[in-house]
Amino acid sequence: MPQIQRWYKGFSYTGKPQQLVDEVSRLVQQHYLSNFVPLLRVQKGAKKGRFYFFIAIESSQIGSVPPEVESVLLKLSFFQYPIKDSPGFIYEQIKSMVGAAHDVYEYTNNIPYQIVDEFVYDNPFDLIESASIKNVAININTISRQYDQLLYWLSALGSGTWESFKKGCEVLQLQDSKRILRRFRLLGHIESSLDGKRWSIAPGTIVKIHSQNSQEFILCGQRCTSWLTQLKEYAEIISLDQPTANAPPCIRLKVNEYKIITEHFSIIDAGDVSSQLADILPDITGWQQSLRSIPGIVPSLYEWKQFDGNDFVEHTFHNETGMYQMWDRKCGDFYRMTLFYDTETDTWRQGDWYGLRFLAMHYSDRSLMAYYDATTARLAIPFSQRWPELYERALVLASGLLPTYHKTEQHLWLIYENIAANLVEKLTKKLCVTCEEDFSGA
Repeated sequence: MPQIQRWYKGFSYTGKPQQLVDEVSRLVQQHYLSNFVPLLRVQKGAKKGRFYFFIAIESSQIGSVPPEVESVLLKLSFFQYPIKDSPGFIYEQIKSMVGAAHDVYEYTNNIPYQIVDEFVYDNPFDLIESASIKNVAININTISRQYDQLLYWLSALGSGTWESFKKGCEVLQLQDSKRILRRFRLLGHIESSLDGKRWSIAPGTIVKIHSQNSQEFILCGQRCTSWLTQLKEYAEIISLDQPTANAPPCIRLKVNEYKIITEHFSIIDAGDVSSQLADILPDITGWQQSLRSIPGIVPSLYEWKQFDGNDFVEHTFHNETGMYQMWDRKCGDFYRMTLFYDTETDTWRQGDWYGLRFLAMHYSDRSLMAYYDATTARLAIPFSQRWPELYERALVLASGLLPTYHKTEQHLWLIYENIAANLVEKLTKKLCVTCEEDFSGA
């Protein structure tokens, strides 16, 4: 079997870099091409106008474009002007002229391309449907069933290695297993070890959520079809698809006497987990200290890129507090680790990516913001300021639903549903986030 190589095909384009990144990412996902085109790189400092960009292609040899990519992607106007006199490039040839990679597995990128200016106040509840979400042609029912099957399989297996989780995703044709694992953790279905090498399914649990009309719960953790069938005898069961169907459906139970559930099934009553998390989670300083410490790093042995609030830029390390990518000096297409360095304690720490980014922004002079609409019990957080995972889990478990993505004229927002005012108050205080209330009426 021939060895797969990663190489780059270059093009010039006139337009907006972010529009290019968004549209190419959307099309790669829509046509299931991410196995062939995993990322995209744009010329450093590119703004509106003419610039170069490169798509990474994985194939048997440099210059050999998979027919799926040739027939679908390269027919588009974005790829009208390829760089002449070269069938392809390796990363070392383009490294000096390109910026950070844009992951095209998910159309909402880890780090948006556009420069993040000082935060502009606009109404997160004055919503425009995100173009990236609106244009993606997906069969919600089909994909939801695939995630359901994954949860059933994990429930039966009980625990395993990261490789077994990844393999399960591959068998069900669910792409980007790392993000899938994160979403399963947010929903309370699964836990993983600090080093990420092992996972275990959470026990079947009912979690209380706020409801005006009845006692309402969500079902988290271990799940099987026989349970759901039998539960219908004791409770009204409502199945809600996740936004863009990117996780198992939320199962809600409406019941008058919830104790009958725990008496008849091996299901734990966990109570109001969101409020409990808000009470026991530490403040931002305590959370930072709880992160895994990585000893023995000698900075001079590596190359470093520092997160500047928008992107990772090449940086000579001078013991400055911040978020960094560690690269081998011989380089390559991938960095070793993303870490946070604390000058005061001379400590490198490892944690979830969004959490480290949030920590870096906390130490910068940028304002950390959120907006709360008490009328609809919705909380809006800028996508560029997504919270650390444990704190976001408290928000997700208030409804059993992952956030929706919505776009205003200024920003991309994460919108969380069924969020109580006291939950917002506790969490924003601990994270040093400024929260504006009733912003929709401003």
